[in-house]
Amino acid sequence: MIEQHYQQLRFLQFHHLSAYPELVHGVFTRHGGTSPAPYHSLNTTHSILREKRDAVENVLQNRRLVLEALDIADSPCVTLWQIHGADVHVYEPDAPWRSDWSSASYFQPGWTPETIRKGDAIITQTRGMALTMSFADCTPLLFYDPVQHVIGIAHGGWRGTARGVTLTTIEAMQQRFGSHIEDIHAAIGPTIGECCYEVSEEVRAIFLGRANFDEDPIAERFRPLLREAASFGIVQENGRDSLRLNLQETHRRLLLLAGLRPEHIEAANICTGCNTADFFSHRKENGQTGRFPVTIMLRPA
Repeated sequence: MIEQHYQQLRFLQFHHLSAYPELVHGVFTRHGGTSPAPYHSLNTTHSILREKRDAVENVLQNRRLVLEALDIADSPCVTLWQIHGADVHVYEPDAPWRSDWSSASYFQPGWTPETIRKGDAIITQTRGMALTMSFADCTPLLFYDPVQHVIGIAHGGWRGTARGVTLTTIEAMQQRFGSHIEDIHAAIGPTIGECCYEVSEEVRAIFLGRANFDEDPIAERFRPLLREAASFGIVQENGRDSLRLNLQETHRRLLLLAGLRPEHIEAANICTGCNTADFFSHRKENGQTGRFPVTIMLRPA
């Protein structure tokens, strides 16, 4: 990945996405923001640690800094209320969306069910509209089809990954905008690694098709692919077997099984749990932490 700097901010860009001048993107570290501990310092989410939330003013300043760093400070920006599912939303200019992610109005009363978009992936062909999500161990996924000019961003925690958010995002790009699988590029951002991510046997049973979610169950057409893609390992820890999930490798395999070309897939190869000096990690910091942003946008024509 390519490291970039803006003031005190540090952010990363993928090599293969950076080859497209019409594309803006950034995976931000936790450095250079205004938030105090335990959110220090580029925290972009307010709805965590309800008993001691980060100040809205800090969050807004951090969000503005993110857009400034990408030189898109005047651009509208949309996000989702992430729910660890596989629902994909399509941003279109005539649909009701809150696009004031970095403005004080974002936190004012007036939300409606139509504008509180719940889901874990957004795709669009709209130029000049930034898509963003915030992370702390779950997998950031970026997508770009340079032929149809479609961008996407997805949030892949273990539940969303098991429900097939990687696959539903690709399907939506194909069905809504006519993307061809061989044209799609994908990038896998910093996520908690197998080295740090102990999971239960229940998690493995869901991925391998021996169990399912009670709510929002896995679509049957995805289950063979999920079973084949799931990457688990065993680590000896304190004299016992510790089951680990490798989210990055699972996403990489899912992308390949979906039909993406290997050369169109790039992974950050960064474990958030091993790198809490640079990234927030919900698991390693026991929930006492912030969220780092990932943003993508098509420049206006």
